[in-house]
Amino acid sequence: MSLSRETVLVVGATGYTGREIAKALVDMKKFNVRAMVRPTSLHKPVVEELQSLDLVITQGDIAKDSPQQLQRVLAGVDILISTVIPLVDQCPLLLAAKEAGIKRVVPSDLSPHIPKGVFWAQDIKLAVRDFIIENSIPYTFIEIALWINNIFPLPHAMSGHPIPECGKEFKGTGKVNIPWVDYNNVGELVALIVSDPRTLNKTVYAYDGETTLDETWTLGTRLTGEDFSDYPRISAEEVEEKVTLGFLQSVIYGYDKALLIRGDSAISKALEEGVLDAQKLYPQYQPLTLEEAGNKYYRAPPVFKYDSQL
Repeated sequence: MSLSRETVLVVGATGYTGREIAKALVDMKKFNVRAMVRPTSLHKPVVEELQSLDLVITQGDIAKDSPQQLQRVLAGVDILISTVIPLVDQCPLLLAAKEAGIKRVVPSDLSPHIPKGVFWAQDIKLAVRDFIIENSIPYTFIEIALWINNIFPLPHAMSGHPIPECGKEFKGTGKVNIPWVDYNNVGELVALIVSDPRTLNKTVYAYDGETTLDETWTLGTRLTGEDFSDYPRISAEEVEEKVTLGFLQSVIYGYDKALLIRGDSAISKALEEGVLDAQKLYPQYQPLTLEEAGNKYYRAPPVFKYDSQL
């Protein structure tokens, strides 16, 4: 651990996003990196993976720890990055960060640009942003484009996806612009953003490119040789109806409504609202092309298994 480096604490580092961010921060070699893990998760294999990195595991539980306990965990931390699920109340952690004198917080946003009033999960995140500003906590809000694996058609032979509809429904017209990112690049983008003084008290949009569902499904057909015309086409009206069918459906089709039907995440819309463009800030960053991302995806389509105890 270098005394001359700033210290970053990643909360939620056992999840997919948190893990990528922690790895990238270590690889950058500009920070001392800590990962906060709940005591009940210390036995998980992913924690062993984190322990193999040049970082420090810190025990803590933002849902159960007292403000004093949280402040002790945050002692000596300069930058706090939260990647917990939106339903977890981040406000006690954020207030503890303010009391601990943290220089910058990144709340668990890290999702596409969506305005208020469109999607309930995004409204929760936007309320956290308002809380941070109202309490004069220094921040960087990072919006991350849709992971590209969510908009390629899933190969017919692939099963076992935790969300059966994912990749097996063509939603909307297919003409709407969709910013995308390779999830393995999320960590690098976040590391660049939090190490940049220009992004303090700003919102930044991080992405690899912009495409449409027509383009990704056409590319998927060419790369796999499969005919995906048997997958159902879901109209805007059907997406709207499916949003009301239950909690999981409200999440899946809530995002689909905002991103694939309304086009809320389009880069041009975000920039019009004053959001900074990560690609312009970091010309050294080399994103994958859509073709490269497609080849990577179809070589080994990832299946993300979600554990409520992460």
